[in-house]
Amino acid sequence: MSSKTKNKVPLKRHHFISAYNSIPEAMVFADVDRNIVAVNTAFIEMFGYEEEEVLGRKTQFLYDSEADYEITGKNNFNAHSKIDSVTYEVRYQRKDGESFPSETVGSVVKDDDGTTIGYLGIIKDLTLENKRRLESERLSKRLRLLAQITTGEGEDLDEKVNNALKLTTEILGFDIGIVSRIKGQNYIVQHYYPESAELEQGMSFDLNDTYCSITLNADDVVSIDEMRRSPHRTHPCYDMFQLESYLGFPIQVDGKPFGTINFSSPTPRNEPIEQADKDMVRLLGEWIGSEYEVQKYQNKLLESRNRYKLISNNSADLICLHHPDGTYEFVSPSVINILGYTQKELIGKNPYQLFHPEDLKRIEEESHERARSGEAIKNIQYRIRKKDGNYIWFETATEPITDQHGEITKLQTSSREITERKRLENLLIDTNKLTFVGGWELDVESNELFWTEEVYRIHELPPDTPLEVDNALGFYAEEDKERINKALEFALETGKGWDLELTIITANGNRKWVRAIGKTRMDENGKVYQLYGVFQDLTARKTMEDKLRDRNEQLEKLMETTHEINSIIGHDLKTPLTSIVGLSDLALMELENVEDTEELEYFIKNIYNSSLGMGATLDDLLKWSILQTGVMEPSKEDISLVSISEELNDYFVSTCSSKGVELLFELNGVSEIHSDRQMIKTIIRNLISNAIKFSNPGDTITFGIDSKDEHTWQLSVADEGVGMDEETRSKLFSPNDHPSKRGTSNESGTGLGLRVTYRLINLLNGRIEVESELGKGTKISVYLPKE
Repeated sequence: MSSKTKNKVPLKRHHFISAYNSIPEAMVFADVDRNIVAVNTAFIEMFGYEEEEVLGRKTQFLYDSEADYEITGKNNFNAHSKIDSVTYEVRYQRKDGESFPSETVGSVVKDDDGTTIGYLGIIKDLTLENKRRLESERLSKRLRLLAQITTGEGEDLDEKVNNALKLTTEILGFDIGIVSRIKGQNYIVQHYYPESAELEQGMSFDLNDTYCSITLNADDVVSIDEMRRSPHRTHPCYDMFQLESYLGFPIQVDGKPFGTINFSSPTPRNEPIEQADKDMVRLLGEWIGSEYEVQKYQNKLLESRNRYKLISNNSADLICLHHPDGTYEFVSPSVINILGYTQKELIGKNPYQLFHPEDLKRIEEESHERARSGEAIKNIQYRIRKKDGNYIWFETATEPITDQHGEITKLQTSSREITERKRLENLLIDTNKLTFVGGWELDVESNELFWTEEVYRIHELPPDTPLEVDNALGFYAEEDKERINKALEFALETGKGWDLELTIITANGNRKWVRAIGKTRMDENGKVYQLYGVFQDLTARKTMEDKLRDRNEQLEKLMETTHEINSIIGHDLKTPLTSIVGLSDLALMELENVEDTEELEYFIKNIYNSSLGMGATLDDLLKWSILQTGVMEPSKEDISLVSISEELNDYFVSTCSSKGVELLFELNGVSEIHSDRQMIKTIIRNLISNAIKFSNPGDTITFGIDSKDEHTWQLSVADEGVGMDEETRSKLFSPNDHPSKRGTSNESGTGLGLRVTYRLINLLNGRIEVESELGKGTKISVYLPKE
């Protein structure tokens, strides 16, 4: 005995039980009648039953739908099932009645003889996975909503705010949404949704009687899921209106309190208000505030086009008058705060000197030329250079001013900086393309780094943790630090960004795959002054890719096994069978010269007929296997139907004789067609074999071929046998539900021949039709293209 044999530890039953119970997915084993025989620990935890409560019971009680139980039994879990394993999604039900989605891998368990002894199910609860997917969809929906609202170009501010309020109220699931104006201690309704709410524009309340007093004091987002359980349950508004849930944010205009945007409902929240909801309301409040600022200044512009009335030292916007060629004639004093220039430094100069080179052509075509033709330009976004050399984003509205003759004498522009909004839009656009991503920004000169909340979450850091560039780069795994450092250096040198898949080690020591995207912003000298981008957690995707890779390896092994089986069928089984057919045929011919051979002839004919049938079955099985792998292609040539008819007549002569049926071949003068010889022979043979099976003694079976039209051949096999009903006819070529009926002489069959026939006809670009009537026979016609 070798040392290896001596040291080998035999596996015992408790080893398998330990492994069975350690598997994280629920496992259930049932017998052939689908009665539960065994479950593992994960099953007990998932379904809530004790082991003794389920043993011996049919698995039907686990299904949320009785129909699902019936379908899985019909398709997979039955004694005649031919599957090894199958994966499907179905809903189950826990002991407490909760329904949950699952991914189930079901297997048919057989003994060494191939007899089905039971079924094994491996169940994965998809509840959490589906919840995360829905959360991702909700986040994406919120971000798309923000992008739609903040980038919209509605003609009327009231219309834009009303639309934003409607969409946000609905997406957050509140009953009422309000934009208010606060004057002193008065709370005034500016906008509200829905119209059916018992509110009116201009309606006023005491501020202290509204939850917005809480919001203004907090100077930030306030969210309450259930007022009766909150610290504010004694607030006067709760006593007066019984509003249980609330979400609000203060609106500021020109840096001063203006009012609030708030949402409320008389019922508590079914689900807690999420951080994403709070962020969305915060962004909406800031956007509405900025829009009110714009409207405030535009209203002043409407009072007079006189340059002296255009000046507003308190305005955050830049108001200018230009000559038709674009040269500055007047610039509002706010220019010093926005661009760093004095009024005198710009008057008489052309702003084209300040525009970013990449935006020049668009500004000229989309704004300047159209304005000079008399068209008012609502908004155009572009980059303009400040006195310090940095570029900022501008949004400009242009209106032509005409004299009494209709000639354009001036161009009036109203511009405001939208750099922060543009940054948000870029992050929203990138986020719409990706799931679970965060954004980041780095000021190259100050080395100040900004992360969104999602980036903190990916790194498993508390939000607002102080950041430095070196600390951020330190999260990358050792094998990827050189790659990210080189990408950073290359970006600073060339202005070209990066898109890399890397590994990080989180603050909690967990390894994660991430997608890091970096982009650059450069000044007029081509120097990078800012880096920004997005950060995505790819860990779940990478895990799935690994699983798919393992699954593909398993499939490749299965394909190799399939090819080995095809080889065995095609050679090791079919070769000796061919010898049996030949020898039995030879024996029958020799018997013609021997007397008193009736009994011997009977046995040899049985051997001969059985061998022919077995050979045909093996041939069909081999073709079916090859068809399943998708590697069979027609090899077309001019083939002789006369030769095929003679071969098939010899093939079936003994079978027809023993059953007492007559087989006729009517070629109607067609001696050749252009097709695949072996496929055509197999199709005709299987159709004739099926006709013999369901014919009675004395019946005639006829094979015929006709020219259907100038493009189509019609091959048909007609019998006078038992026929079939509509249900049987509809399932005749079904891959999963083929009718299983014995022939008129109790012949059995698998239905494989007709399925092979159906697939071969498809490969030849043909079609098949069945005409049949119970008790009167069947005619099967095959239509093939002429070539």
